[in-house]
Amino acid sequence: MQEGSSKEEMERLLYLQGLYSKEYEAVMNEIASLSMAQAALARNTELLKQKDRLDNSKILISGGGGTYIDASIKGIDRVLAYVGAGYLVEKDVEGAKELLRKSSDAGNEALKKLNDDRRKLEKEITSIQFAMDSMQQGQ
Repeated sequence: MQEGSSKEEMERLLYLQGLYSKEYEAVMNEIASLSMAQAALARNTELLKQKDRLDNSKILISGGGGTYIDASIKGIDRVLAYVGAGYLVEKDVEGAKELLRKSSDAGNEALKKLNDDRRKLEKEITSIQFAMDSMQQGQ
């Protein structure tokens, strides 16, 4: 291989490595965000499963700015559930559980795809690094 084309190939590999690394970082950030959302869905699902046990319970409600309000739960009949884009829908408890289940299933599918993408990117980055190491050792 000629020195000029070798240099061009190394520059191409460095460019690809940078692109894949940025994409990898974005995928990892998305996995972290989605994992946090999935954990919140699981907590809310568990809370709804325990709704009967929560009747007549005392709770603290955040008023923001470090202020909390002492309150009592008289019963949980209706739930306002977030459906995205800043919108909430009112559901009965069973409807809310179903909505949470569907959201969780969709999140799990998205996590699966993101993890597949992560593995592909890791493979590409490793392959590029191997090619760069081989080129440097050949010089």
